[in-house]
Amino acid sequence: MLKARDTQMSLNDTDYFCSQLIPEDSFYRKFREIVSPLIKDEHFETMYTLDNGRPAIPPSLLAMATILQFYRNLSDREMERACMYDIEIKYALGLKLDERLFDHSSLGDFRKRLLEHGKEKEVFDKILNKLVESGLIKRNEIQRIDATHIIADIAIPTVITLVKKAIFEIIKPLQKRHEEILGQIQSQIDLSEYTKEKVNLSDAGKEDLQRRQRRLVKVVNDAFIVLRYVRDIKGDTILERRVELLCRILRENVTLDKYGEAHENDDRNSTPDKIVSPIDPDARYGAKSKTKKFVGYKTNVTEEIGNRFITNIKAMPGNQMDGRNAVEAIIEQKEQGLKPDRVIGDSAYSDGPYRKSLQQEGIRMVAPQRIKNDVAKGVYPKSAFTFSF
Repeated sequence: MLKARDTQMSLNDTDYFCSQLIPEDSFYRKFREIVSPLIKDEHFETMYTLDNGRPAIPPSLLAMATILQFYRNLSDREMERACMYDIEIKYALGLKLDERLFDHSSLGDFRKRLLEHGKEKEVFDKILNKLVESGLIKRNEIQRIDATHIIADIAIPTVITLVKKAIFEIIKPLQKRHEEILGQIQSQIDLSEYTKEKVNLSDAGKEDLQRRQRRLVKVVNDAFIVLRYVRDIKGDTILERRVELLCRILRENVTLDKYGEAHENDDRNSTPDKIVSPIDPDARYGAKSKTKKFVGYKTNVTEEIGNRFITNIKAMPGNQMDGRNAVEAIIEQKEQGLKPDRVIGDSAYSDGPYRKSLQQEGIRMVAPQRIKNDVAKGVYPKSAFTFSF
């Protein structure tokens, strides 16, 4: 339940003790004076019920704590401790000296709520609007764009562990809503192999190939048994999504021979869009160059060239080309009244479709042509032209 925060003054307020301790040019003073007034509980009220359940931690406080957490590069537990003992953090958040409003798990729950309700850019947009209104970002100012990679916070499992994790994710909703079906499955396979502790055990290290093959066959057979019992369950969207995830993992990683025995697929023949982890099904294998490879995401970042304020961030799976969502990253800024005259990028943004889409919006893409373009095959390459300046 969403409930207003108690703002009654007391002798334990950081204002009372710390107004002389925090310098005028301190980031934390500026944060409290400029950013804090922009973030209000009503911006997040659709994420909570208004008249039922326990009073929620003020979402505005959690939003501001999340910003400071990333600014300081702290883990959730470290941020919890900072909110208890760090005077600068307490002052920026307006906490009383003896106040402890949340523990580390609340930060993770809040981020999850933001994603579930499409509010992940709420605070970013509020701050961006303030910068535009203040004239610090001009509405038609030249911008630049580039992509960076984000490494997913997941362990990379073997195929055996990947299948086991997918089975475990199916078992969880069965335990809550389909106990009869779970009982039928339990009569066929050993569910003790699919507990949280067992599926998270590392499969790293060398293993006898024959033993590994036997384990793969057993796990895949268990997966098919589970699928046989759950495929006809309708109306449970969470379960249906996880069933499809297991089916996809099996298709992408396993081949059955003529005797019905499972074998791991050769990496050379694997799909470029294969799922890496059922815990983070959107993460992908990606590369920024021939030598710089990663698992996770790419994100396009746009910034104006005057004060270098970031104007938008647009994420995508790591296996996508850098320019894939560039047009959306630029056009989305119309919601804040931004329409850059020109956008500067590297050759990843030079493809004709990107230029055409932006030109239709009255925006010019300035980017060098690729010497070799494997995307727009059949189009005259750069080498076919002679340039004079």
